[in-house]
Amino acid sequence: MRKAWTVFFAFVLLFASKVYGQEETEISRVFVTIEGLNGRVLTNSALLLRIYEYHSKVAPGDGRVRYLHNQAERDFFRALTPYGYYNYQLNSHLEKRDHDWYATYTVALGDPIPIGNVSIQIKGAGEQDPSFQKLINRLPIRSGAPLLHSDYESAKSQLRRHASERGYYQAAYQTSTLRIDVESYQAHIELILNTGPRYQFGDIRIAPGHLDEDVMRRFIPFEKGDNVSATELINLQLGLSDSDYFSRVEVQPLWTEASDKHQVPVNIEYEPNKRTHYQVGLGYGTDTGARLKFEQNRRWVNTRGHRFNAQLQASEILTNIGTRYVIPGSQPQSDQYILRALWTDEDSSTIRSERFTYGASWQSQRERLQRIYSIDWQDERDYFEGDIRKTQYLMPSAQWTRVETPNRLNVLDGWRLSLTLRGATKQLFSDSDFLQTLASAKYVHSFGSRTRALARIELGTSITSDFDQVPTSLRFFTGGDRSVRGYAYRSISPRNDNNEVEGARNLVVSSLEFDYSFRPNWRVAAFVDAGNAFNDIQESFKVGLGFGFRWQSPIGPVRFDFASGLSDPGDSLRLHLTIGPDL
Repeated sequence: MRKAWTVFFAFVLLFASKVYGQEETEISRVFVTIEGLNGRVLTNSALLLRIYEYHSKVAPGDGRVRYLHNQAERDFFRALTPYGYYNYQLNSHLEKRDHDWYATYTVALGDPIPIGNVSIQIKGAGEQDPSFQKLINRLPIRSGAPLLHSDYESAKSQLRRHASERGYYQAAYQTSTLRIDVESYQAHIELILNTGPRYQFGDIRIAPGHLDEDVMRRFIPFEKGDNVSATELINLQLGLSDSDYFSRVEVQPLWTEASDKHQVPVNIEYEPNKRTHYQVGLGYGTDTGARLKFEQNRRWVNTRGHRFNAQLQASEILTNIGTRYVIPGSQPQSDQYILRALWTDEDSSTIRSERFTYGASWQSQRERLQRIYSIDWQDERDYFEGDIRKTQYLMPSAQWTRVETPNRLNVLDGWRLSLTLRGATKQLFSDSDFLQTLASAKYVHSFGSRTRALARIELGTSITSDFDQVPTSLRFFTGGDRSVRGYAYRSISPRNDNNEVEGARNLVVSSLEFDYSFRPNWRVAAFVDAGNAFNDIQESFKVGLGFGFRWQSPIGPVRFDFASGLSDPGDSLRLHLTIGPDL
């Protein structure tokens, strides 16, 4: 009996192993091939073709495979028509070989359907708004162009968004039709947008707080009764947020409280920032050496929004101690008045100078143009071997700077122009008559996605009959991290009999640089700088050659440059480290 049971269990085990082995060898897979397509059309087809989900995977079952294959025609229609392909030919084939399924789809696309008639109408109050017609002229749907469903949807969204941004709160489509005419093989578009009434700004409600209400209202770029504009609301939000008075700002139009005359109240709520801010920093610069910074910023002194700033900056060669009192102007987000006092001491291998400066200025930022008009009283002492030069000047000045670039922290294309004029006269408490101008320009241009060219030039000249009385701070020097690399800081200048730099009447500096992005946030650069600070135009330029690396940090590029000065007093190899935006 025991022998019989042994034979029985052996038979069962043998049978089970054969069945398991048979199931293992009969596992089937699905292999899908799409022919005749490429690019985004192929990608979209593979995404929407449901049988493609099992490509190179275990088949879900014979019945399911056949069902998915039969749905391929519908799937390809969904995948191809958004790109305008309505006249395509599809050849489908499914077979099973050696337990595996093979599905092949061959597509002949044909031509995309062109757009025929395009009718776009604006009704309601927006019918008289010329900005809609300007937008319609820029829309991507035009008669004769190939139809892309994404362009059609984009056009609809742009019109709705434009209406919303300009205060047409009730705007809605009366008609939005995309009709495919198979016989003529054209796509016809009809859009009718009814804007409804245009809303105006109503009462502007400001929560009471640490600043007077009239100071707060100077931030507001619109008045009650002006047409609602999303751009103006955003500008108000940004102006308040960037002012540093507040830790949180919320500007909200109250649409549910709109009046029968279509006026919308605007509510401004905020939380005050910390009143006093302290900052301490340590750093190193190849021009200045090790440096220390301490700053106290009183964000508001009184309810009028006045500010006070005190700052100490000390390095191995340059020390500044200064204060600034800032009064907001008629538009606090863009203009302000500044009273300042500054003590500066410079003690480098080439210059020993000390000066006191007291001044007032008006600063304005309109779009991308910055204007600064100043008047300063400057008392300076320059120390030479065995001699001290004392000068005093009452000096008005004007500076204009314009920067054009979409992204100031990571510049791919853009430019900067700057012009400074300043002067003094003996008739107004100054030791000599002089007029000085300084102009600079920088241009950045990208070639492709990885290569940039950067060019800059700086020109300066001083007009005076008594240059000996012009203080060191108003003379021209060059050489250093942001000037002619390969030379020490302010080492290029005419020198006296003791080989001390004296500063020059004129300045010319130029630079050409190319850099290449070899990995995200990293660039390698090669450059040539040339320039001179001179009294005699016959003097030759000093040239520096080098290479470097750039790391794109959150506050702008960090530059590591190695340069060689080809002329005296250049260095055979000098490191230059700079941080900050290219423009």
